[in-house]
Order: sequence, then structure tokens, then C-alpha cells
Amino acid sequence: MGSLLVGDRADLTDAAVSPSDVDALLIRPDGCVAWVVPTGQDLDATTLVRALGTWFGQPA
Repeated sequence: MGSLLVGDRADLTDAAVSPSDVDALLIRPDGCVAWVVPTGQDLDATTLVRALGTWFGQPA
């Protein structure tokens, strides 16, 4: 989903870590977490789109 929203400006990567208490993360280029979905919570696409726009600019 993330790569579709920002085109070629962001990479979508699947990873498994243990233990994990999050289902999804958006990690900024400087390594800080910009957005998170805790395990078991619904995806909030509105906040994801806002975070992507903040760090990668609005889609063309």
C-alpha cells in the first residue's frame, strides 16, 4: 500500500522481528519512526497518508 501512495519515493519492505508489538511501521529516512500500527489495531490510512506526505511530499 505505501509504495502505491508515494510512487517510487519510498520502498515497501516486509520484515519479521521477534518479539513484535506492531503490525506496521513507517520509518523516516533518518531512522525515526514516523507512523505505527500496534498489533491488533486497525490500519488508519488517513494518518499514514499524512505521514507519507510529510516525509516524502504529496503524490504527483
